[in-house]
Parts: sequence; structure tokens; C-alpha cells
Amino acid sequence: MIFLKKKIIIKKNDVFLCLLLVFITCSFFQKKTIPHSSVSNNKFVLKNTDLIIKELQFSINLIDSIHSAIVLNKLKSSYLKSRHYYKQIECYVEYCSPFDVKYYINGPLVKKSELEYGKKIFDPHGFQVIEEFLFSSKTLDIEKQKTEYLMLIEVFTAFQKKIKTATINDSQIIEMLQFEIIRTISLTLNGYDATFTKSNVEETISVLNGCTVFINNLKPKYSPNLFPNITHQKLNNSISKAISYCQQNKNYNSFNRLYFITRHINQIYKLLNEFHKSELFPFTPVNYAVNLKSASLFEPNSFNLNYFSVKVNDTIGIEKQKELGELLFFDPILSGNNLRACASCHKPELGFTDGLEKAVEFENKNNLNRNTPTLLNTIYQKNFFYDGRARQLEEQINDVLHNKQEMNSTADEMIKKLNTSEEYKYFFKLAFTGTADTIISYYGILKAIHEYEKTLISTNSRFDKYLKGNFTQLNQKEINGYNIFSGKALCGSCHFFPLFNGLVPPIYNDTEYEVIGVPKSKSSLIIDEDEGRKKVTKAYIHQYAFKTPTVRNIGLTAPYMHNGIYKTIEEVIDFYNIGGGKGLSINIPHQTLPFDSLHLNKKEINELKLFMLSLTDTTGLNKKPKRLPFFKDDKLNKRVIGGIY
Repeated sequence: MIFLKKKIIIKKNDVFLCLLLVFITCSFFQKKTIPHSSVSNNKFVLKNTDLIIKELQFSINLIDSIHSAIVLNKLKSSYLKSRHYYKQIECYVEYCSPFDVKYYINGPLVKKSELEYGKKIFDPHGFQVIEEFLFSSKTLDIEKQKTEYLMLIEVFTAFQKKIKTATINDSQIIEMLQFEIIRTISLTLNGYDATFTKSNVEETISVLNGCTVFINNLKPKYSPNLFPNITHQKLNNSISKAISYCQQNKNYNSFNRLYFITRHINQIYKLLNEFHKSELFPFTPVNYAVNLKSASLFEPNSFNLNYFSVKVNDTIGIEKQKELGELLFFDPILSGNNLRACASCHKPELGFTDGLEKAVEFENKNNLNRNTPTLLNTIYQKNFFYDGRARQLEEQINDVLHNKQEMNSTADEMIKKLNTSEEYKYFFKLAFTGTADTIISYYGILKAIHEYEKTLISTNSRFDKYLKGNFTQLNQKEINGYNIFSGKALCGSCHFFPLFNGLVPPIYNDTEYEVIGVPKSKSSLIIDEDEGRKKVTKAYIHQYAFKTPTVRNIGLTAPYMHNGIYKTIEEVIDFYNIGGGKGLSINIPHQTLPFDSLHLNKKEINELKLFMLSLTDTTGLNKKPKRLPFFKDDKLNKRVIGGIY
């Protein structure tokens, strides 16, 4: 009996072993793979954070003797080392702890306040505060700097504890690197950090070295024999060439960013994308602003429009809704007097602005308080109006339609009038077939205009064509102008590449507001009384703060600034060149421009202007409806396409 029992057990084990063998064999031959957390990459991050903490502690031990030139040089050297270690793992830290990076590790040198955090004001902290202390002529506050060092040590120590229990797979690592490439060309090389050391190119080398380590540590769990592959080898080679270019061209102001992007970065980004498509490291199911499945940042599908849209799932009849939205946009029927349309203030031929210093009020009596912004690329925003009071595009449209100084209408009035048109009833039914809005509804009005405005995409300028590889599109002066824009002039630290508005890369979920001190008029030395963002947040640091607009199509959208006081691009550049409002001796405690003067010469100003003009693109965007829908009331059929004022 004992023998038989033992024999049965052996047979059961044999069955189990056979099943296990079958499972392993199937897994081995399975085409799709499952990414796994890379232990080596985790160790790399922990090692670098250890080195950062070591350098910060070293600085704390020296800082009391900072008045010695030798000690100051040691502190500077230690700081640059810690930055090198940080930049190598920046992608990982940003991915896992974006809040800490923004508020405590590497945020800009301005106070911050966000509605989601109530009335709390965040003082600047982290590397950039220490950098200013060590590399500028600012008065030294040793105790404050000790606090900054200690705070950074605390943050990195907490980060180490966090990632020891984090599960990061290799697909996420590749996406981190994609974001880091975007961050480098849109922030690092545009003066967003390292504003005093100007070590941005050296820091780019650190970023690329870090990318190499992360890539070489990738290990597909179920297909080890398929990796490293040809794509991996090409990527290492491309990164090596990019590093070599940076090593030979370290000067921040003269660094040819466009050459670097088009000849090096584009290839690196494309190869990272190929990693995903090889199925070894599949895309993660996250809806980012950037379409990581696009092999380039400069294609029509490089950004996910749905990321910026609230009505993501409402996709039935989109094309017909766009057509209906275009009619409604140009039809004055939506206004209280049937005389003005959305297109009255947003004229296609003027880059969807009105060419006026300030927009005209309802009934054409007075002017509004602010200049009319362009609607081109308006979908690429997270807040609307100069003060950011609207969180979504439909909310912005609703505000304008109901505003007594603008369209002066109501939802009920609009619906009632539209229902007297058989054509409009047909168009609504066609656009919203299969939904609850086949009859004319206010939701349908807002949704249709929203869908039309989403089509106003302007990303095919000569500059964009150059980025895609057509190097005949820009001349040397325009190329120089972009390098000035991103370098010496620091325009790119607020107007972020490649959208050139205030939406912060690479996640594009945060809009910046700047206090630049625009005066009441061109000849005035008194600040304009419009308090801007403060009316929304009530935060004192947002007094005179306004959303950073796009500089795309700047050649069509004069006059400039929120109050329209500057008529030419040269006047705008001159304002920044002297240091904004402070340069005009206007007392602005929280101006966010980084320096008193840019010291641009006439040649640089001209080249800067030429670059910005290369961003002009209205391809296919100037068309208007050939006619408007008919109404039963013949008086309404006298409406003018686009309104009369």
C-alpha cells in the first residue's frame, strides 16, 4: 500500500512537471511579451540619488566658510556634480514625483499658486534657488541656503524610499525617455533651468548619458534572445552622435538647436518609438497630451486632441458637427441683435483676431477691456481667456455667448431662433444622429462650435516643414532667430517649443501665467490697471499675471499684449529687451521676467523677428461658408456672414 501511494504521488508530480513544461514552452514561443520592472535601472536611480545627497551634504559642511573664494569654487563644483547626477535620472524623478520636482527640486525662480491647492503660496525651492545663490551677485543668505540643501536632501531621501517599492516596467522606462527628449529640447535648451550657469548643453549631455544607461538596462522578461536588437544598436549609436555634437558645441547662446533637433533628436525619438512597435515594450494605456505612438513631434497626429477635450467619448457625427459648428461660428443669429458673430472678433484673414487694440463691445458703442486672442491652435490649452477663468473650451464659448458686452444672448433665445429655420433643424438632426441632441439643444450649439474650433490647427508653417526635414524652408537668419528665441532672448522659457504657448512640456497639463509689467499705454510708465489672473485666484502673486499666448502666426495677429498697446513685433521685442515693466521703472514686486535686460542688438532683434514670422500658417483656414441657413422670418435672411461689426 505504501508503495502504491508513493507511485501515485510520483505520477501526479510527473503530470505537474509536464504541464509546467508546456506552459514554459508556450511562453517562450509567444510573440507578445510582458515588460517587467528593471532592477538595474532602479539601482542606477538609487545610486545617483545617493550621489546627489552626498554632494548636498558636502556643501552643507562647507557653506559657513563661503566667503572664501576657494570654498565658493568647491561649492560651485559640488553643485554642478549634483546637477549632473540629477539630470541623468531626471526622466525617472519627473515621472514618479512630478509634484516634488515642480515645487521642491527643480522649479523656476518664481512663487507659485494653484487653484487646486487653495490659497497656498509656494515659494521657489530646490536646485535653481541654490544656483542663484552660488552663481549670481545676489546678497548671500547662508541660513536660507542651508535650508534649501537640507530640504533637497529630505526630498531625495523620501524619493528613494518611494521607488524602492515602486513597480516600473520597461515600457514605462521608454516612455520616460520619450518625455525626457521632449523636455530637453523644449525646456533644458530653452533656459527653463540653469539660467545662471548657462550649462544647459552640458546638462543635455548628462541627460543623454542617462538615457544610454536606462536603455542598456532594458531586459524583456520573456524574450531575452530578441534583445538587444538592431533598433537598440541604432539608438545607442544615435545618442552617441548627439553627445558628440554637444561636446563640440557647448556654448549656450551659439548652440544650433535646430540642427541638433533635426539631425539628432528626431532620429532618437523615432527609434524610441520603434522600441514600442517591436512589441517587446508595448505602449502603456495612458491618454497623454503627446501622442507617443507618433514617430515625431512634428506630424499632424503628434498631439492627442482628445486629451484637451472634455467630451472624449462623444464622437458620433463629429464631421457633421464640425460643419454645423462652422455655420454657427460665422452666423450672427447667435447674438442678441443678429448683427455679430464669433467671426466678428475672430476673422480668419487676421489669424482669427480682429486687428483692433481692444475688441468692440455689443452694439458697437465702446471697447472691451482686452485684446482679442487668436483661435488658431486654441484647442492646445488647458485654460481659456487671458486670466484663465474658463477650464474648458465649451465654458469659454458659453461665457462669450452670454456676456452682455459681447454676444448678449441666452441659451433659450438661441434655441428659439434656430428652431425657426428648417435648415438648421435638419443640420442638427444630421450632426447628432444617434444621440439625444437631434433636436436643437444648447449642448449641441456648444459642442458643434467646439468641434469646429478644434479644426483650427496651425502647425504647417515653414518652421514646421524645416523640422520635418525640408531644410530649404528656413534661411540662416531665421535659424539664428530661433537660437536667439530659445537662447539669449529666453523667449522659449515661456513660449514653449513646439506649440510656442504657455502650456508646459512635456506633459502639457499646466498653463503658465506671467507678470511682465505691461504699461497702460505705449508711452506710459504706469502699469495697466487690469489685474489679470488675480481676479480668478485672489492670489497676490497673480496681480497683473496673464496667460502666455502663442507666438505662432504673430505676423497676422497685431496689435499685441493683453491690452493691445504695441502695434509691431519690434515694439514687443524692445519691451522685453529693456526688462519689461521693471525696465520701464514700474514697481512690480512679482515680475516673472528673469533679468533686467536681454542686451539684444539690432541684428539679433531682426533675426528674432524673422524667425517668429516663419511660424505663420493659415493653410486651409481662411474659408468661410458660402451662405447661411434660411429662416422663416425674411428679416433674418439679411444676416451677413461673419457679422457686420
